[in-house]
Amino acid sequence: MKKFFAILISFVLVFACFALTGCENRSEQLKIYLPGEYISNDVLEDFEDWYFEQTGKKVVVKETNFNTVEDIFTAIEQDHADFDLICPSDYAVERLIKRGYLLPIDKDIIDIEQEGLIRPEFLEKAKISDPELKYSVPYMYGTFGIMYDTTAVEGEITSWDAIFTGKYGENKSSSKDSIREALFSAAIYANREELKAASENFTNYGTPEYQELLERIYSDFSSESMDKAINMLYQMKSYHVNTWGGEQLKYDMATQKTDIKIALMWSCDAGYVMNDFVDDNDVPHKGNKNLWYVVPEEGGNLYIDNWVISKYAKNEDAAQYFLKYLCLKDVAVENSEYAGAISVVSDAYDELKREYENDDEIAQGAADPEAWKAMYIETLFPSAQTLQRCGTMIDFGDADTDITLKWVNVKK
Repeated sequence: MKKFFAILISFVLVFACFALTGCENRSEQLKIYLPGEYISNDVLEDFEDWYFEQTGKKVVVKETNFNTVEDIFTAIEQDHADFDLICPSDYAVERLIKRGYLLPIDKDIIDIEQEGLIRPEFLEKAKISDPELKYSVPYMYGTFGIMYDTTAVEGEITSWDAIFTGKYGENKSSSKDSIREALFSAAIYANREELKAASENFTNYGTPEYQELLERIYSDFSSESMDKAINMLYQMKSYHVNTWGGEQLKYDMATQKTDIKIALMWSCDAGYVMNDFVDDNDVPHKGNKNLWYVVPEEGGNLYIDNWVISKYAKNEDAAQYFLKYLCLKDVAVENSEYAGAISVVSDAYDELKREYENDDEIAQGAADPEAWKAMYIETLFPSAQTLQRCGTMIDFGDADTDITLKWVNVKK
């Protein structure tokens, strides 16, 4: 009887395992960790077929989403989470490399330095976080700047003063509920007079003086420098009660469900809601052609999101091939169109830019279609001059705890 019950219990457990998880072989799963709405489901499904054609092996992709890049640090550094591939931003790649949490890319499978594969301006920026390009494959890029509703603002916004002062009315502007974007935009504005002088009154961003100053703003984590930025955030709070914008804000601004008319925004989010979009509840909306985006004259940020292989990967082979797959032109184009951001893959970038430039209906509904279209293309494909006034974030290093505490206090 005991033997019978032991067999019965084993059967029940096995059945439950198959019912709940399918008891899939881990070697036939590829687990990825990335922001939501950042890769096409069709691309994931097609990879499974492509991988079988390439290797004769089966794989099923399992996607998990995070809300902020900082979630990666908890998942990998603290929890040693079961993910093969992760999609962090530049500064997070640097930190993960320094702390030994990444596996190297197999350059026999995917060599991102292959001539013409990745646009050179983004490849050079990627070296800031991964100097030897040994651990990361660049995926998408973007800037942070200001998105605003032109129907609520007289004239064009060109400066961070739209966020950090009450120039356009109290409680009409918002920073971002993200430590780095909020902090560095504040640091840029706090150093505006020096930046103005170094760029010849914001006309020449290529001067050594401007470039050195911008780099210093993004790399000086001394208490003096960080306090200067934090004090600017406190000043901003004196003008605006609804200070910290989250992910929902872009939808609320596009559908006019908020009093916020001016906000710190990533270019991909701005571009996403300017055209027809689907919100987080899968509700479709018409794009808002009254929205405008600009990287302020003082300076901004260029970010590059990358794919890396976790030290705790259990399917490294599929992970390496997935990186190669993402760099295929058609795959990169499809992901860009889905996510609203632009791929760093050269052929995909060129095709997407031609597509937008030749789209005669893209600005339909705008008050000034020609000007709106030029702005929209500049948002997605920033000019060399815009890129010159964009710094790149790096890891806080030993200053992380102190800066985080100051951020927590300023948000209270």
